[in-house]
Amino acid sequence: MKILFYGAGIIGSVYALKLFEIGCNVTLLARDARLQFLRAHGVMLNNISINEAVSLKVPVTDKLNENDKYDLIIVTVRLEQLKEVVPFLKKNKYSPCILFMLNNPDDMDYLTNELSDKKILLGFPGIGGTCHQEYIEYVQIKQQVTTLGNIEGSVDDKIKELKIMFQKAGFKTAICRNMQAWLKTHAVFISCISAAIIKEDGRSVQLAKNKSGVREMVIAVREGFNALKSLGIPVIPVNIKTIFLVMPLWFSVRYWQKSLQGETGTLAIAPHVNAAKEEMQLVAEKVLQIMHSSPGKTPTLEKLLSEFTGLK
Repeated sequence: MKILFYGAGIIGSVYALKLFEIGCNVTLLARDARLQFLRAHGVMLNNISINEAVSLKVPVTDKLNENDKYDLIIVTVRLEQLKEVVPFLKKNKYSPCILFMLNNPDDMDYLTNELSDKKILLGFPGIGGTCHQEYIEYVQIKQQVTTLGNIEGSVDDKIKELKIMFQKAGFKTAICRNMQAWLKTHAVFISCISAAIIKEDGRSVQLAKNKSGVREMVIAVREGFNALKSLGIPVIPVNIKTIFLVMPLWFSVRYWQKSLQGETGTLAIAPHVNAAKEEMQLVAEKVLQIMHSSPGKTPTLEKLLSEFTGLK
């Protein structure tokens, strides 16, 4: 399978290298300083969980041409960059399948209208990390596997093939029949936790030590999940639903106090929140729009996210 990763940040770089390792025909699209570094040094990764450092020269390009042909394009840009990317995907004539692997709680009419001749898949990574002068450190998130699905919810041979491919590359992978609900659920969670971390100067450990701050975050997520339910949007996956809606409040608070001090908080979540604050604020704005269409009341969420989106 010939694959283009459109975006050479942490997510694109990690997945591209791991697929390249198992023999996939992979190309990374990068620009400017990142492109020059990749051409000179290759992708440099360290999986902190198992202390596995890898460096490989994955093929790179600086553009997607109109006549380029790929079996699959995997888009791993940030949400605020998406509308700049779509015109290039639209102009390309010979790449029939696109997997969008990013935060995007929007309804997908924009993508289906603009890319009506493409097969659109939705997904989300199961890793998080940080970049130190082009050297990437990452962890696989135990609570969040790589998740894939067709935009309309069917399970076909293509999505099964991709699941097997990602699993061979070392990623625990699941197929979801309702990725749009999955992405909205994740957006509520990640926007609230991002806002709470930023209130503590971007430090997840500092947030963990502030029990009232964690409690506010948990209540905000609960309100958001109940608002989704009132709109007929299922809260998925089941593990995050259980933590926030089934378990008692004290348990959820204690769970996140612990998680925010561990790998999940310090390596998977906080680095991205700090590096991609603009994206997280945009996600928060879109979550607020969803909440305003709900009959449910979300005062804690609205206060937390309104403060966050108002920051410069």
